[in-house]
Amino acid sequence: MSKTYDVVLRFTGMGEGEKPLTENLMKGFLNTLANKQNAPKHILLYGEAVKLACKGSDSIEDLKVMEDRGTKVLSCGICTEYYEVEKHIMVGQVTTMREVVDILTESELIIEP
Repeated sequence: MSKTYDVVLRFTGMGEGEKPLTENLMKGFLNTLANKQNAPKHILLYGEAVKLACKGSDSIEDLKVMEDRGTKVLSCGICTEYYEVEKHIMVGQVTTMREVVDILTESELIIEP
């Protein structure tokens, strides 16, 4: 049996380097994750990563695939307000810091690329 895991994303890009490169890496990461047999239990988006769930993001379809397979895609409410994107969220739901803390403290494994 596969271990359950949660994914935490803080940025729209992955790693360090020029923005087009890091954003392409994140897109590839989410696409690969969407094609894994064992989908994450949660994907927590905070900071600028909340933009990954918004209209216009190249990762919406991959996030929807995972959501359809049971992954809870959660965007930080404080962050969606800060970036003024609450009305542009296309996948998942907005969450509270309490739920984020509960998920992180109860997680078997946290992946943060």
